[in-house]
Order: sequence, then structure tokens, then C-alpha cells
Amino acid sequence: MKKRLRSPKPCCRETIAADRDAMWCGSCGQPTVRCMGFSECGGLVGADGQCSVCVEPHLIIVPGATMHAPVGGSVALPFELMNGASSDRPIFITGLWSREKGDWREERLSWEELGQGERSPASVIAREIDKPGLHEIEIMFAVATRYKQREERFAFSSRILLTVQGEGSQAGPTIQISSENEMNGNVIQIHDNTSGDGSGSGKVIEAIDLNVSRLDLEEQRLGLRGMESGLRVRRSALFEFSGFPAEDHVPDGQPIMTPDGLLAFGRERARETGGGSDVRLLAVNADGSLDRELSLTISRRHFDVFIENDCLCLRVRGRNKLLVNGETLKMEERIVLDDGDRIMPLIDHPSMLVITVAFRREHNRVSTVHFYREPASEGTGQ
Repeated sequence: MKKRLRSPKPCCRETIAADRDAMWCGSCGQPTVRCMGFSECGGLVGADGQCSVCVEPHLIIVPGATMHAPVGGSVALPFELMNGASSDRPIFITGLWSREKGDWREERLSWEELGQGERSPASVIAREIDKPGLHEIEIMFAVATRYKQREERFAFSSRILLTVQGEGSQAGPTIQISSENEMNGNVIQIHDNTSGDGSGSGKVIEAIDLNVSRLDLEEQRLGLRGMESGLRVRRSALFEFSGFPAEDHVPDGQPIMTPDGLLAFGRERARETGGGSDVRLLAVNADGSLDRELSLTISRRHFDVFIENDCLCLRVRGRNKLLVNGETLKMEERIVLDDGDRIMPLIDHPSMLVITVAFRREHNRVSTVHFYREPASEGTGQ
């Protein structure tokens, strides 16, 4: 039984390992939706767009980090960010923030790229230590993964609970590590106070690999993911087609399941019939016959449609340009598509081929993207 896309399960990965062309998991029935870099990583994505083969960041408190926390002062929290992904592809740390009681503060970061297994130092400053007791510091960082002209962006965070000593306290501060959803983590003593005089080193004895969690609301607030209108087109969105011959497009009612995560629109035959297009575009006359001359002005691969950062995107691939809502887009230019947008591949005869985009929504998420072709074509037999 075929199911909607959720998160890839081990059985989904086993299916792809056995057959890289598999479209559905043979065990759980989920669609096998591929990472944009599938040709390199072989990874699958869930509805949230994250490929665990490419994106697995770690935040590590390093041995030797000194974290004294006196009342009324501030303390630097040094750590390392690490690319723990199993694929030999880099990630990019594009932003770092921290907060204690209020809004996020942007922190300084002097590097960006992390190769597989690499780690680089960073730190945040806890500034609001105004009384003894439990003190929470949250660290957020933005991660990007890139492949050719595409990029997926995510936000992750971890929380540190610091027990702050008061005046005259003989106990050193401790740091409590917890996940985003659970306050009860490991309590790790970092202040060497064996002498009893409070003069210990305050150093972490061994590295602490913190739990990190995705922050989908912060991703949208920061503009990392989602459309300006607040809508989100996730990788689980289904695609449907009207006005196209059945043999000229991928099957209705499925997410994008191509090897590169793209829908290629162009003059070439559809992949199902031995060509390179996912949606074939030909110009037809009013009587339904093929207009050969005008069809030749459509590039073999005229434009691509894909989901990136919870947005539906179009990128021009052909030299012959196209119009979106009357605006001319040249080769390699791209735009985010919205509900009601009109794509016209024939810029000198725009009314001869119009593709209208329609969204079906469930709250703020687009569940289905529908492409309507005008004038409709029943097929030319070409």
C-alpha cells in the first residue's frame, strides 16, 4: 500500500540500497524521495527536506573549556561545531545566535565551511547571570547544504543549563546537558573543587556531544525556509497535471520522485517514453495539431521546477527565455512560484502555451501543486 511521505525509515534506505531506481519502499510503502545530491550521497529526504546523510551537525563542548560562572558576571561558553554526516560533502554554518531570557543575539562567526568529519571552534557569551541557581543558555545555528545551483537551509539548537554559584559557595558550577524536549539530561561537574577552597580549574574533563534539534518555526522567522506569505511547500507535496497528454508527464498524485529531485519541462519526450523530460511541452494549433515551427522555439529542457527550502521554485534552463506573470526570465534565472502564477514558455506567442500554478492548502502547508495547461492538448502522436 502506497503511503504519504513522512520520514525515511531504515527499510526505505534498504530498498534504495538494493535498487537505486526504486520509487516506493517495499516494506512500509512510503515514496522514496531523493536528496538533491542523491547522485553523490544516495540519501533520502522526508517531508521536512532534510537528508540525514548530508546534514548531521554536532555541537560539542570541548575538553579544557573553562566555564566559571560568578553572579553578576558573564561567561564565555566555547564549543565546536562538527559535520558528522556520513557523505563526503561539506555543510556551511551561515549563522550563530544565543539567548538567555529574551531575544536571540547574533554571535560572531569567522568561518563557514565544514568538510566531512571536520570541526571548528565557536563560542557564545552568557551575559545575564544575575542570581545564583539554574541558568539556561540556548544556542542556535543555521546550516546549509549545497549541490550545484541549489541550497537547503536549516536551523538547529541546543540548550545548556548552568548552575551558578553564589557568594561563599563551596560547590563549583555544574553544567547540565538536555535535549530540546527534555529537561532531565546528564549533570556534569566541571569545577574541580577537591581542595574545598573554591579555587578549582573549572574545566571540562571530557568532550560533551550535545543533543541538537531542528527549529522549524525559527527557520521560517529567519527567512531560511518557507514563502514570504507564510505558506510552506514541503517535499511531501503531491503534483497533478491537467491539459497535458497522459504520456507527456509524470504520474499524477505523487511527490517529486525523480533522481535529481527536479521536474524537467521541455520539448524532449518524457522519461517514461525514453526522453529526458518529466513534463513535455509542445505548441499546438487551435485544431489540436502540432505546430512544429513554434514547438522548436521550446528548448529541449526549457525550465525546471523543484522544491527548495519549503518553496516551489522555477529555474530557466533554455536559451529561449520564458515569461512568468509577464516578467521575462533569462537562462539560469530563478523565481519562487506562488498560487495563481502563469508560466508562458513562448515569449513571442505567450497565449499559445500557458501553464497556471494552483495550490491546494491544508492550513499553512501546500498539500498539492496543480499545473493547468492552456490550451489543453490531447496529444500529437509525436
